[in-house]
Amino acid sequence: MAYVDQQNKFGLVLQGGGALGAYEVGAIWYLYDIGMECTIVSGASSGAVNAVTLAGAPAHSYPPDVLQRLWEEAFTAEPPIPFVLPQVRQYWSLFGVPGMYRPRWDYWNLPTWTHFCDTTRTRKTLEERLDWDQVRDPTHMRVIVSASGVETGETRYFSNLDPKEPLRIEHVMASGSLPPGFPWTMVDHQPYWDGGITDNTPLKPVIDNLRPGEPETVPIFMIDVFSSAAPLPTDMQQVFLRMFEMMIQNKLKADSETAQSYTSFIRVLKEIEKAIPEDHPIREEEDFKKVMNYALVNEIRMIDVMKPAGESAADFSRETILRRINTGYEAVRRELEARPLKRQYTIQQGDDTLIIIAQKVYGDGNLWTKIRDANPGIHPDKLQIGEKINFPFPVKSLPLYSGVPMVVNALKS
Repeated sequence: MAYVDQQNKFGLVLQGGGALGAYEVGAIWYLYDIGMECTIVSGASSGAVNAVTLAGAPAHSYPPDVLQRLWEEAFTAEPPIPFVLPQVRQYWSLFGVPGMYRPRWDYWNLPTWTHFCDTTRTRKTLEERLDWDQVRDPTHMRVIVSASGVETGETRYFSNLDPKEPLRIEHVMASGSLPPGFPWTMVDHQPYWDGGITDNTPLKPVIDNLRPGEPETVPIFMIDVFSSAAPLPTDMQQVFLRMFEMMIQNKLKADSETAQSYTSFIRVLKEIEKAIPEDHPIREEEDFKKVMNYALVNEIRMIDVMKPAGESAADFSRETILRRINTGYEAVRRELEARPLKRQYTIQQGDDTLIIIAQKVYGDGNLWTKIRDANPGIHPDKLQIGEKINFPFPVKSLPLYSGVPMVVNALKS
């Protein structure tokens, strides 16, 4: 698996969606299990929490394991007594989530309330569980979170890319300040609400902050945790849930269509670039460089976790959280086994057979036929040093680094 580690970087765009963020944990888990590593991540709301947790996982820990523990230990809401009906468990978060929020009880101030819950617990959870020096280090992982200005109505992106403004817990809190449940968060004397209100799928800042060489080699994964279709709502909670889903889904669709339009535009742009002389002054303009950065983006993958229609984003019950982690894991596995990533290998001294190459890139020489099938016309007995060949990644029988059974076992317990 050593060779795979040399080209294992990926970008990640994480949506907000309350308890639906558990799907993202499973998705990230699978990508790490096949030996990949996140180099740039953006998120909104619960996606922002997942983003900083991924970046701030303590040294020598397995990042997906840190994420899973965060959700199972801090972001689940369970009744204090056993044998409570599932219909009751899924609404237990109305009484708070231990590591996230608690409801307000100062009803004498109700006429002036602007939020229903106190989110001090979220701050404490993030402070205690994450290495914030690591979160602020862009050489470890670039992190971007979106927030929505309460007074301006505009999206603002906070990141660890500007040393003059280090990424702080306030920025993550702002990204997750979903009204009317949570209070707005003050950042530099400005109030901010949930980033999902104005940009719940922050794809553009990821593309804008790719480094030279990354657009061609770093796939970007977008995790879709919402449903396009759903049954007719039957109560007010379902009405609000469906309204929120439709707003987010339409924005996600627009982002996806934008990405696809870029792909079409890229083909034309590359042909135009060929006609521009190398010494033409336009090549030095920043706008040209930015456009060409988009032109180089090789792969954007939308992962649909196939969330059941009408499933509540407020269901923080332990059983549901663990099931969502498993579902997210399986969703990415199915996607990449059906449409593997395209990788390249440069033939080196000693690469006498495809079996040897398969052992290097997969850790299993028996998978040499995968390489043969990905390279029509290749002559296994005439491999040339320096020749580039394709290999799909991952493949179905690729051994995983840790696997998701820990979560499966927890779900059964």
